[in-house]
Amino acid sequence: MVVTVGLDQGRLHLPDREIGYRIRYKRRRTIGLYVLEDGTVEVRAPQACPPGLIRAFVADRAGWLQRVLTSRAQQLTPEPARYDHGATHPYLGEQLQLELRPARRALVHRDGTSLVVQHPRRDPDAVAGAVKHWYQRQAESVFLPLLEQWYPHLGLPAAKVPGLKVRTMRRRWGSCSSRGGINLNIWLLRAPIDCVEYVVVHELCHLREFNHGPPFHGWMDRLLPDWRERSGRLNEHQRRFGVAPIPAAGADTA
Repeated sequence: MVVTVGLDQGRLHLPDREIGYRIRYKRRRTIGLYVLEDGTVEVRAPQACPPGLIRAFVADRAGWLQRVLTSRAQQLTPEPARYDHGATHPYLGEQLQLELRPARRALVHRDGTSLVVQHPRRDPDAVAGAVKHWYQRQAESVFLPLLEQWYPHLGLPAAKVPGLKVRTMRRRWGSCSSRGGINLNIWLLRAPIDCVEYVVVHELCHLREFNHGPPFHGWMDRLLPDWRERSGRLNEHQRRFGVAPIPAAGADTA
């Protein structure tokens, strides 16, 4: 565990994540650590407090801070997905706006920042199914190139990229099977592309180290030095949108 402190901010480096916090120097005699309502972590310290003392204080309370942040994340309710005209859906870091058009048969295509849904029905169930099908069609063209890009860096004897299965998952972004297959969640496409890359590299590293111990983290550090920051951004995305879309009333995206 490492703690770095700047003039008015710091970072707590843990084995599996990185937590940023801001520092406010005030007229007070003690150091305090707070998690604000918006999730911001704040240290309040005396005006002449040495940075080393702040680092030690935060490191000593790392366990408490993790528990509070985890509890807060579990209490947050992701935004429900909407499927009416003009609703927005995240895709690789962008926000695509639904444009519903009447048609005799279902067809979905992207037009700039619009996701055009042509469908004989406009009810949420029908539109949700069409949107999910569009995400499914994009998945392989996004995931496979990343697997092909990163697999050679693992130094494994087999030259063949592991098999990929794209699935709908409610609670996980991806997994690596004991046989070496990579499973990725279709809804990972809703996250920013750098977070998608992080999940791909994470699952590939399980081909070298199946557990999340220090050797696994060593591979992650070697291949993707900023993986903790990416993991943090993915957690923020998950807090806002969930792993899978949370359907609004009348819509089913399972």
